Amino acid sequence: MKKKWISLFLVLGLLATVPFSFDSAAATSHGVATEDKLPDSLKNLMDIAPEHQFTLRKGSKRVEVKLLQWTLSDYGLETAVDGIFGPKTDKNVRQYQKDKGLKVDGIVGVNTWVAIYAEHQQPIDAGKLPAELKNLMAIAPEHQYTLREGSKRIEVKLLQWTLNEYGLKTAVDGIFGPETNKNVRQYQKDKGLKVDGIVGVNTWTALYGEY
Repeated sequence: MKKKWISLFLVLGLLATVPFSFDSAAATSHGVATEDKLPDSLKNLMDIAPEHQFTLRKGSKRVEVKLLQWTLSDYGLETAVDGIFGPKTDKNVRQYQKDKGLKVDGIVGVNTWVAIYAEHQQPIDAGKLPAELKNLMAIAPEHQYTLREGSKRIEVKLLQWTLNEYGLKTAVDGIFGPETNKNVRQYQKDKGLKVDGIVGVNTWTALYGEY
């Protein structure tokens, strides 16, 4: 009888470990973006400009939520791609916003969409200024827009690209956030300019001089 009880305990011990492995496999195979290529059904959504995208927040249930979730997961914040803006998506959106120097409110509006779209852009070849940015240099420095933290314009990309090439690592996303502000101030300090984080005529002249 004693031998039977020992055998029974051994069987129960083995069975106790089985459910965990099955649950884990099911959890990791459902709804998480694992491919490097954005599906066509989501890629088509990017034909809509960021400023015309739907504002998403906790509780939203739309196909655009899938684009958001896929991008967050591809970025490194594992998110189920189920089209439901639940607590996990909300948590990851807030982490993403924090990483990008955006307002951390869990609401996917214009600024967050611009950053999300930037994740799908092809990386810029080092040493080669893109044509869309090179064309901006046909405008004299004194006629360029004055840029400061909060600015969201294509000129910000030119600024960021130049700072990056100069050696101050800056994300080229068109959003003048804290990182860009910090690097502009360092650049101004290096060039003996007024260190105010504002890109006016003098800073633009120095930036143009890099080319």
